[in-house]
Amino acid sequence: MLKYYPNVVLFDESKDFGVGIITGWKTPRLIHDELSSDALEKVISIGPLYTKNGINFIIANLFLNPQISHLILLEDSDIHPKIADSIQEFLHFLETEEIRFQKKFQFSDQAIQEFCEYFKNHISVVSSKDLNSVLEQMNVSSPWRDDVVSFSQQIEEVKDNLVSEKIGFLIRANTVKEAWMRSLKLIGTYGNRKLSDYDEEQLELMDLSIVVRNEDLDHPSMVGELGITKEELDLYASTLLSKGKPDDLQYAYGDRFRNYGNVDQLQYLIDTLRNKLYSRRAVAVLWNPTIDYVDEVPCIDLYQAIVQDNKLYILAYLRANDVYNGFPRNIYGILKIQDVLCQELGLERGYVNTITGSAHVYERNFQDISTYVDGHVSFCEEDERGYFFIENRNQMIDVSFYTKDGVLEKNYQGKTATSLRDKCCFHISNMDHAFYLGQELTKAEIALENDIPYVQDRPLVLKKVNH
Repeated sequence: MLKYYPNVVLFDESKDFGVGIITGWKTPRLIHDELSSDALEKVISIGPLYTKNGINFIIANLFLNPQISHLILLEDSDIHPKIADSIQEFLHFLETEEIRFQKKFQFSDQAIQEFCEYFKNHISVVSSKDLNSVLEQMNVSSPWRDDVVSFSQQIEEVKDNLVSEKIGFLIRANTVKEAWMRSLKLIGTYGNRKLSDYDEEQLELMDLSIVVRNEDLDHPSMVGELGITKEELDLYASTLLSKGKPDDLQYAYGDRFRNYGNVDQLQYLIDTLRNKLYSRRAVAVLWNPTIDYVDEVPCIDLYQAIVQDNKLYILAYLRANDVYNGFPRNIYGILKIQDVLCQELGLERGYVNTITGSAHVYERNFQDISTYVDGHVSFCEEDERGYFFIENRNQMIDVSFYTKDGVLEKNYQGKTATSLRDKCCFHISNMDHAFYLGQELTKAEIALENDIPYVQDRPLVLKKVNH
């Protein structure tokens, strides 16, 4: 019985020996359905290898299921830019016994050596189109070892997270990197630990909105982090904009976007807004309920383009998002879609907001959160709505609110911080600004009560009491 990822990997426990197929990002069920009956007779398991950390579970499952005596790696990497990385990492591991992935199990050096010595001589790298013929000609006659070996799993510990509001989280930032780090901080602080659909633990926030205001697409802020390059980001973005889908993938974002029932939704967005710039109907859907009930379903499900003040804004809904690994690539692709729309329509770029139902970080990356965020993340920034000028005059606290452009918008008076709170709160969009205003209004109130000078942003000089 398959112990790890049983809900992801197809597994036939009735066979005494046979082949395991590692598909990369290709959908195991679609690969299975393309096999001839003769080829299928020789197959025990078919499963993906999304990232190099999945190598941990391949090793463990093969020790637990020694009847899998030969491996086939599907080499095709024409859709997702990271497909080849995980496949090449596995081949490198077999050849060198070097573990460059995060070690998940208590594998001994002897076990690693035994595994690599056997499977580097019992593995084939095969194109999908040649899979049937290779399997039909393959001779598999015995298990790879006589006994089953199990290993203890290292459980990643995380601190007890704080109680939170459960839904309705919001991040705002100028760049993708700032947004990414702040999102990791929220997930690491408030995330709920639970099992995922891929049989791996996760920390999850529900309903997280991540607003990116001003990313430089020519110089992406995430380049250099997580091994990300500009070339990789551009390649990923092209998959969101390109038509076409290989037969052995359940879906491709570009195909869903550009060829949904023979409708080019990118062109639909352009035509809709070109006809009526004020339209609320520039919506593209990537979820297809007639077929999206299998293992592999799209994470990005909907785009909406809205124009205000000659700027085009994009709202994207994601049912689920691996914030650590996936968000930096997803948001860059969405920003590229926005850029195409702006060029076609002659509009300026507004903000992009990704609204995610399940924003999560997988267990393999729990410890990575602190590496990136501890001591490096601040939520303090200028409030987009504007700023306050506070002074005491005529025995009142006088509060003037100015827009970012320096235009006086409102003026309020009151004798206490509490009396001004409800009037001023509508001019505040972030918590840092709210703390600041509360601090200054309290100082102004103390100064008014004690007949001492108040100057905004300066300490109060309190009078000494003579005894």
